[in-house]
This record gives sequence, C-alpha cells and structure tokens, in this order.
Amino acid sequence: MIHTSSANRIRPALMMLWAVVCVALAGGCASKAPRGALAPADTAATVWNAYKAYSAATERDTGPFRLETSLRYNAGDDGHRVIALIWGNGKAPLRLDIMAGIGATVAKIRETDDTFLAYSPNEQKAYHHYGDGKALFSFGVPVPFSVSDLTAMLDGRFGSVFGLRSAGEATLVPGMGIAYTLEGKRPGGSLVISEAGLPVRWTDGTADGWNLDVSYAEDADATATPMPRKLVFQHGKGYNAIILVKERVRLDTPFSPEQLGLELPEGTTLLPLRSLGRK
Repeated sequence: MIHTSSANRIRPALMMLWAVVCVALAGGCASKAPRGALAPADTAATVWNAYKAYSAATERDTGPFRLETSLRYNAGDDGHRVIALIWGNGKAPLRLDIMAGIGATVAKIRETDDTFLAYSPNEQKAYHHYGDGKALFSFGVPVPFSVSDLTAMLDGRFGSVFGLRSAGEATLVPGMGIAYTLEGKRPGGSLVISEAGLPVRWTDGTADGWNLDVSYAEDADATATPMPRKLVFQHGKGYNAIILVKERVRLDTPFSPEQLGLELPEGTTLLPLRSLGRK
C-alpha cells in the first residue's frame, strides 16, 4: 500500500511550542532592528528549540520513500531542466535517476555512506568516488551537498545536515527570523530559522560562496508538519540550481537490494570522478 503525503502529523506539544515562538518573536522584532542586531537571548533560545523540535518530528518518519522533483540548474554553461527521481529506504544507500524527458535517462546515480557511482548511458561511462565531499557538484550538478544531504533536506530532516548545535551569538534577520552560526566546519556557515522553527536560509560563510533558500508548501494541512517544497542554491561564480518537489511518496514496503543497486552494462568504461576535472 502506498501513502502520498507532504507532511507528517505534528504533535500537540510542538504546535504549542510554535505558538510560544510566534509571540516571542513578535515582541523581539516589534521595533525595526537593523540587519545584524543581536537577538534577545530568550527569543533566540526559543526559536532554536523550535528548530530542534521540528527536526525531531521529521526524523521520526524516516522510512521507504520516493521523491519526484524538477531540477533546473546552470553549472557555468547553458541552463538545464530535468526530472530527478530519488528513492531509498530512508537513508543510504540511495538511488537517483536524472531524466531529460519520458524514458530519456541521462544519469543513474547510487550513493552509499562512503561511495558515489554515476552512470551516463549516453557516454556509456561510469564515474566513481570514495569518501565524502561534493560528488554531485563534481559530476556537474551545482549543489554543495551529497545525495543523502539533499534527500534529508527535502524530507525536512535539516538537523541531520546542519546539526543541532549553534555557536556564538544569534542575530535578527528582518522578515525572515534569526541567524545562527553553525558549530563545526561541515557544512558550517550560518542558518536562518523562522519563528516557527523552520530553516529558511543557509550561507556557507565565505565571500561569494554558496547560499540556499528554502520554501515550504503553502497549501499544506495546518495541523501537519511543514515540508520543504523548493530548494534554491546560488553561488557567487554564477552556479545555481532549483529543486522543486513534485511528488513525495511514503511506502510500506522497503526497496530490495536490487532496486537500490546500480548494475553497469557490459562494456561500460569506469573512470574516477576526478577525471571530469570539476572542483
């Protein structure tokens, strides 16, 4: 049996917490604070706790899924518009197929915790990579995250990507929420969280570096956990990518190892991903 849904049910306690956050931010932002003004400590703590509660709510529903997304991107050349299908049993291994049209698959990708394998049917070549890093970017998809991280974000599991600890002081971002400096170097940077505890913007903290804007489904059930609808990536060098969720499907039956595998056709040339020369 298949359940199609863009949200998990939110627990009453989380809804009450969000209400408290809205009141707190309303008081903290009543005056027109300039960009970069420090957020009141109690308000910053309340919003961060709402983010942690949201992350916990989305982590509870990790399981078999299938995502259909529209992907538009520019990797320094002409723009591209494709369909990206992602599926898995919640976490790695994950499969990603990129299609230019019905039946026209341009890339098949399989990612585990420490390996990346991408097959290009048109070239009859496959590219492999061991270890973490920005394998998708090296393959030509201009995003600074792995398939696993993208999947987590599209599923609302931001805590598994950005962590649940901040460092330093939080600052007000008028019209958006509060910006927190993330602890650690991966991915590092700054995360802006809305009054409801939802991540809405990430920056990598470097000059002319990566920015990510997140928007959520506006027509979602008011009693359901908001789920990301669109991720917009931009880089100072002109790279950009827009990922739009078209369908999010929860499955009762896990995918088999064969369904999550990627068998290369006979005669495929296997090359290291670094041979593409993208950094």
